[in-house]
Amino acid sequence: MNFGCLRIVPFFFVMTIVMNAGSTPAKDSIVFENEFVTVLRNCSMKVNNGYHARVIVALDDMVMSRKNGSHNLHRGVVEVIPANESFDVPEGEYFEIDIKNDHPPLKEPEEWIEPKMNTMVYQDDRFRVFEERLPPGGERALHSHAQRLVVRLNDVQLTDPRTNPNGTPGGGRQVPNTVKFAEPVVHVVKNLSAIPLFNIVIEFKIPSKI
Repeated sequence: MNFGCLRIVPFFFVMTIVMNAGSTPAKDSIVFENEFVTVLRNCSMKVNNGYHARVIVALDDMVMSRKNGSHNLHRGVVEVIPANESFDVPEGEYFEIDIKNDHPPLKEPEEWIEPKMNTMVYQDDRFRVFEERLPPGGERALHSHAQRLVVRLNDVQLTDPRTNPNGTPGGGRQVPNTVKFAEPVVHVVKNLSAIPLFNIVIEFKIPSKI
């Protein structure tokens, strides 16, 4: 049974847990929220309150139990849960990204150039999820993005080499285990770091573009 964000705790906390057990998680479990998504860390909504789907991004080794069985996940692996499917709250480190049904009209970039070198892991009529990777020193040519939620997994620095070939102090850093909601953009990306870029990107689909 899914009890939201509950965990095993000492007996004297039981009363607090029972009082807090509900469909709305504690506010400190929500790491980001806007009109498009709700993002929770190590926590899950008990029930689907008007969400199109829920996306689990594993931050460590963990087990995900769904109606089609248990899945062993490792860092960066994604599970997409349809709106009508319940699941057991995972034990482990993860983000849950809840895609809202009702959101404002999507903004569009100035032009659409499909990004290359990404690995698609899921898509439907509203959003897609892909792995964004670049090797050390690697560069992704001019491309576009729609509005999107980025889960950052590796500590790297990025830049647009057209304007800042060597980056700027502190600029473009991808802080591991954090999320960022990004607006539409057309850009070139270069990885300035000695380790690969690894992000999970949940991008809304503009019907006329994607």
